[in-house]
Amino acid sequence: MIRKRCLTISSFLFSIALTHVAFAQQSSSLQQPTSTDSQTPGSYTLQLKAQAVVLDVVVTNSKGEIVPNLNKDDFQVYEDKIPQVIRSLDPPPSHTANPTPPIHSTADLDRTEPNAPVTLIVLDEINTRFQDEAFARYSLKKFLDKQGNSLQQPTLLGAVDMQHFTLLHDYTTSKEELLSALEHHLTNYPWHLEGSSWKAEQFNASFASLIEIAEATSGHTGHKSLLWVGRGFPPFDPTTLTPQANEGLRQVIEACTNAMRDARVTLYTLDPAGISIQPEEVDDDGFVDDPIAGMFDFNKMALATGGHAFFGRNDVDKLIETSAWDGANFYTLSYTPSNPRTDSQAFHRIRVVMKNPSLKAETREGYYSGIPPTPPNVSGKQANRQDFDLGVAAQSMLVYDAVHMSINRVAETPDQFKISLNSADLAWQESGSQKLVTKITVVVESFDKKGSVVDRSVKISTLQVGESATSNIPDAATVSLYANIPTKSPATRVRFLVRDNATQKIGAINFALNDNPAAGGRAK
Repeated sequence: MIRKRCLTISSFLFSIALTHVAFAQQSSSLQQPTSTDSQTPGSYTLQLKAQAVVLDVVVTNSKGEIVPNLNKDDFQVYEDKIPQVIRSLDPPPSHTANPTPPIHSTADLDRTEPNAPVTLIVLDEINTRFQDEAFARYSLKKFLDKQGNSLQQPTLLGAVDMQHFTLLHDYTTSKEELLSALEHHLTNYPWHLEGSSWKAEQFNASFASLIEIAEATSGHTGHKSLLWVGRGFPPFDPTTLTPQANEGLRQVIEACTNAMRDARVTLYTLDPAGISIQPEEVDDDGFVDDPIAGMFDFNKMALATGGHAFFGRNDVDKLIETSAWDGANFYTLSYTPSNPRTDSQAFHRIRVVMKNPSLKAETREGYYSGIPPTPPNVSGKQANRQDFDLGVAAQSMLVYDAVHMSINRVAETPDQFKISLNSADLAWQESGSQKLVTKITVVVESFDKKGSVVDRSVKISTLQVGESATSNIPDAATVSLYANIPTKSPATRVRFLVRDNATQKIGAINFALNDNPAAGGRAK
């Protein structure tokens, strides 16, 4: 599927905004809320959220080997140079995925291994020269050839270019499926690298893909290792930027990094070409300053999420293996900040120190206590981040699982579909006597085989449970609603998207149409 990038840049001033005018126009004229009655009273639990920080920490010895079997007493966590009390610690074995049953999709992953660590391998065809792209593919194949038939971790394979993110294969534990997907992927020649006028668009495509991946995977609670195989951001001279452009770039990088942190995504950049970089700067106490405070590149964003940036190596297959191994062997610890703050502009610096000085702990460098402001666009107005996320998710091929759903086609009415949602993924609020309601945005789009939109429906629905519930209700774990969209040719696929308007969490799934409506098609 092809989609244009939804970030706009002018003179390197970054903004988050929808470029798909048709979608934005329809979103601004949404249908009036409708009510869907379901569930029985007392089926829901109101959730209270406490401020907590969760860290995924990789511990190695002086030889670079993973160190297992440590306990809380072996760690000391500092936030803004203040010691913190560790509340919980999960050792690496607790994150090991069950090798059976095999996994072949996001649905399989969420159903059988909802907490398993996963690996996402993305081939960067935006900023990487053609000859280096070939070496990256060769290295990935070499890495896969050395694996067993069943991979240790569920792995997703994708590729990004200037126009779109291509999902080569959804999560799978099958080595052969990934090798086949890699073999059938045709790389376009990166003609934009021949000139110097495409750097803004290169940044666009990179940021859009990173945010898309973070949003799509946020519903999976397990740790994600994102292996970005390519050059990363294009080089540029930051001294040429105006102060306004500098601030715009900083805010977008900040928002992108936060999206990955919130989704437990650790970024590893593996450059198949090889250059040298300077080590990060730390203060006298070993704390890294706010990595988003100044102009920095793709590699520092990797460090900010707890990952690595690898350069100057020709053993990219081993780097892929090392990065995937780190993502499967980490400790998860949590603490409640002793001095919590809510200033979204404040960067809280984190440092994990091992009691044994011969051991080294690696984790993300810190966090922002709130949502950073949305970057201004070229006109100086604030862009709508919610519209951006909704627009990207509607056009993506990735499964978004922050709101889990299943789709069933109504046999008697081929153009009607039943959408079943996991009630625990939605934010319910009290409304009147013994009633709970939640408001969601529902987007349904049909696409032809080239990825062009055929039909679209956007509406806001209010789901209600409680005293008005009818006797014909689903089980306590789900709520349901219906959607209609034409499915005649040239439509080959329907994408269903649901956003919880209170939390902004998104669920999205694709439904493949076939020639037999009674068969119900296939959701994936």
